[in-house]
Amino acid sequence: MVQIICLANSKKYGDRCIAGIEIATGKWIRPFSNLEYGQIPLNMCLVDGEEPKLLDILEIPLAATSLGYEYENRAILHGKWQKIGQATVSDLIPYCEGEIIHRQWLNSVPLDFIQSLPYEQRRTLQLIKTTKFHLYNYHHSGKWEADFTTSGGESMRAKITDLNLIEKLNTGIRITHECLLTLSLSQPWRKTDLDEFACWKLIAGVIQLSSYDLILWEMQRLGWSIDKGRSYLKQTYNKRSRQELTKTEIAQFLHHLKSLKA
Repeated sequence: MVQIICLANSKKYGDRCIAGIEIATGKWIRPFSNLEYGQIPLNMCLVDGEEPKLLDILEIPLAATSLGYEYENRAILHGKWQKIGQATVSDLIPYCEGEIIHRQWLNSVPLDFIQSLPYEQRRTLQLIKTTKFHLYNYHHSGKWEADFTTSGGESMRAKITDLNLIEKLNTGIRITHECLLTLSLSQPWRKTDLDEFACWKLIAGVIQLSSYDLILWEMQRLGWSIDKGRSYLKQTYNKRSRQELTKTEIAQFLHHLKSLKA
């Protein structure tokens, strides 16, 4: 059994694509079925009758290897999926990257290039933090794209395949600019027979960051301990925790943290 922090539950050929970070190794894992494209039937990945949610800690029966061009793929074995815990945003900080993978290509990566890499370098999943996140309803079809800028200053547009987020967006809910995104490369695809196969960058998971999350994020970026944070709050606001701050004080504290260099 393998334990992962679930960071993607997206649509794939009418079924599901689940991905996350293995707790024991810190490596990305994509459970891969025996169907043509590795998509996971819904009844295979249900946990107590419900779909996996982002930040769930899942225990999944997986083999050591799998098919497919992606390094992260692991074949699904017979057995029950279980939720054994819940991760927090602060648990993800060590895994967040500053640069978009295969950044020499903006929206899609040629399949030939990926296959030319040593197997362990064929990365197709990553976690990034955004500073800007603008949503677009794709031709008013209920399909969504986003323009985003990463904390490292890179910008691009990608389709959203996060099912939970799409459902929320279609009901009118909107999200803030600062998020954690799981970027995933698609299955190889080409528009015409004259084109080369390419793998498109997709937004497979979105975790919205609250002001409290961002304060913890910035504190860890700076190497601040909880005690140091409390000392600052006591000295500046005569308060001991984030929860005691007013909205104005939260904004001031967050602005101060962001202004500091690590």
